[in-house]
Amino acid sequence: MNAKRPLLLTTYLLPLTVWAAQSVTELAPVQVSDKPSTAPSFNTEPVSKDDFYQQELIERGVNDLEHATQQIANLHLTNAGVGSYGQQFSVRGLSNTALFSAPAVVVYVDDVPYSSSLATMGRLFAIDSLAVYRSSQPARFGKNAYAGAIDIKTKQPVNELHTGVALELANYDQHQVTANSSGALIKDQLYFNLSGEFQQRDGFLYNSYLHTTPDNQEMFSGRAGLKWTPTKAWDVRLTANKEHYNDGASRYSRLDSPDRYTTRSEVAEQLVQKTDNQALRIAYNSDNYELLSVSSRQTWNMDPRVVDLNLTPAQYTRTQNASETAWTQELRLRPKDQHSDWLWHTGLFYSNTARHSVTDTVLSGKNLHIEQKKRNTDNYALFGKLTYQGFKTIKPYMDMRVDYVRNVINANTVLPNGKKLPYDQNQGSVFVSPQIGVDVTLSNNALLYTSTGLSYKPSGYTIANIIDNLSHYKQERLWHNELGIKSHWLDERLKLNVAGFYYDIENYQVERFFTQTDYAIVNAPKAHSVGFEVETQAQLMDNLTLNGNFGYTHTQFDEYRDPITKMNYAGKLAPFVPELTGLLALQYKHPRGYFARAEGVWTGRTFFDESNAAIMRQDAYALANLRLGYEQKNYSVYLFAKNITDTRYYTFKTDSVRGVPSDPRMVGVRLAVNF
Repeated sequence: MNAKRPLLLTTYLLPLTVWAAQSVTELAPVQVSDKPSTAPSFNTEPVSKDDFYQQELIERGVNDLEHATQQIANLHLTNAGVGSYGQQFSVRGLSNTALFSAPAVVVYVDDVPYSSSLATMGRLFAIDSLAVYRSSQPARFGKNAYAGAIDIKTKQPVNELHTGVALELANYDQHQVTANSSGALIKDQLYFNLSGEFQQRDGFLYNSYLHTTPDNQEMFSGRAGLKWTPTKAWDVRLTANKEHYNDGASRYSRLDSPDRYTTRSEVAEQLVQKTDNQALRIAYNSDNYELLSVSSRQTWNMDPRVVDLNLTPAQYTRTQNASETAWTQELRLRPKDQHSDWLWHTGLFYSNTARHSVTDTVLSGKNLHIEQKKRNTDNYALFGKLTYQGFKTIKPYMDMRVDYVRNVINANTVLPNGKKLPYDQNQGSVFVSPQIGVDVTLSNNALLYTSTGLSYKPSGYTIANIIDNLSHYKQERLWHNELGIKSHWLDERLKLNVAGFYYDIENYQVERFFTQTDYAIVNAPKAHSVGFEVETQAQLMDNLTLNGNFGYTHTQFDEYRDPITKMNYAGKLAPFVPELTGLLALQYKHPRGYFARAEGVWTGRTFFDESNAAIMRQDAYALANLRLGYEQKNYSVYLFAKNITDTRYYTFKTDSVRGVPSDPRMVGVRLAVNF
């Protein structure tokens, strides 16, 4: 990739700078509230971003990241049917691979980053706000936000004691209890925060061979925190999180089954995942500067996962145990005065992630091979942003980050004849991610933002293959370009945001089985992604709002051959990237507490491998959701129906044999009391 490409866009950035510097037009002040809104949020900042607050998430029935992504244009989460293991976040055609690559979309909770997508369990409870950035953020976060980021803030305690309990009941004998309590132990100095969630439901699948519902679920998530403010300058927070998810089984059925919710397996499958996280967040505000330090330790464990690979009485099983431990340290520094001509912030980031896995594959009672593999990754980063605010209607800026990533792999594969195949490698690499951009006020009701830059997703090693030349994959390199306009009309009763993007990609990382025993990442030398998002909100009358979004993404391989079969995939579309996404919602919210929301969610054609074969394709589908409620200060009640038409589709397909069927229609009630 030519490192000078970002300079090409100065041909339009420079004229904008000159024009705006001479203009006297000022944009009306935009207020971005930190408090929950009584109307649907609509972001007005000069960035491709979506905001949701606690009450909005409840009113939309969003209690996990999968359902949150359905509310956002060009953002998609692929549910691989194995809990967080194998899930893929994609935005504008960029995604993490299922198991081995670095995240493309990073997820932060209270300034603590998840180490990887598989450790991101994704339940949302006691949440104050959720923000989604749909473009590369090289300097906003310590962890490399290659494609975008999800930034979650939990509800913080105050002096008053607050307690809440919510109960949700639905078909499939689903019941969910959420509880939280917070307040002051020492007024104005020491606070506590406790929250938790328990959910249980019967399985969606039926095993006709064992006469069981294998995917019965039982989940628990808990969070505890202390907040200490000895003076106005200090804010010290200690938090601990624990999660235990028993999903019963990987939610697979055969693609050739007459009923996608019926399986026929002789294996009593198992799937248990756990996390245990701790974090220390220290914020210090002096007279001139604001300093933030965040330290964390995270562990994720899957023990065991027992899966039937052919879902027939003929034995072909795989048993996996996997774990991941991550340590992170992040520092951020910025001036307290945010209104000077020059605005800046800078930071340092370090993480160490150690992953260990043991896999035993059995076919017809005989071991094919046993894999015991360890991978250790260190990431050091320096990042910062510089913005000039001296012009009346323009803010040019530059972001910069420098990363050093070191990978070490120690692998050992034991074949049925007892032969051992050791594989030990290490590699270090440096990459620089610059970005330049400008935010321009066009008028009192419109602003424009544009940026260009380079980003990188690091190279590494896979740990589930036998063929040596499939063990290493290269850096994925991105030249990203974005142009967006945000506007409001008719006294802000009509709001419209439009953004377009073009991405040029080298060494696009593709992960799948390339042989029966080799699951790996390979690189497609050249690819590109182009598309746009349209977001709108209209206040039709008092208390009645129509909001919607539409996203289009075309991500195509320009040069790519299968390393084993030599099949040419040039011209094919990238997997796990819907061509279209959309949302249209009509919401009524009366001051006396009456609430109603009807929404339609669209997901376009999606492929699950780069062959684009029909059997590995999910055609476009639409979901209809309805929610009715009554809300008061201390209590609320909602009736809901998700997937009203009981639309059937697959969220994931693998090896042209198995797929993950969608959630069926869910109907229920939610009751909540707060005091």
